[in-house]
Amino acid sequence: MKNMMFVSYAFGISFILSACGSVETPVHVEKNIGYFVSDFNTNIDYACGSERKHMNESGKFECDSFPISFYMDQMKIGQISSIHNDGYVYPQDIIVIEDKAPIYTSEGNMSFLVIE
Repeated sequence: MKNMMFVSYAFGISFILSACGSVETPVHVEKNIGYFVSDFNTNIDYACGSERKHMNESGKFECDSFPISFYMDQMKIGQISSIHNDGYVYPQDIIVIEDKAPIYTSEGNMSFLVIE
């Protein structure tokens, strides 16, 4: 009788412990949704990771992760790593100016525009 209670007790404990690890919590992936503000939205594609999508006329895009890259034809025109609270992305948000040096120089009394 003592062995029977021990076996029942062991099965009960193992059943309780096995149930602890089997609970799965659903993973919620939040999409990053925004709107690209431009007159050329029908010509712009966007890429999230390795997936590339075409933007519709309203400029809506949605991605699971950052960075989000924007393309016109096959040329990359810029990328973002966050979206403003209002959800709008403007061309000036994605275009990065490489050289921050002033474009005007002066020699003597004359000013020249330096074209690079």
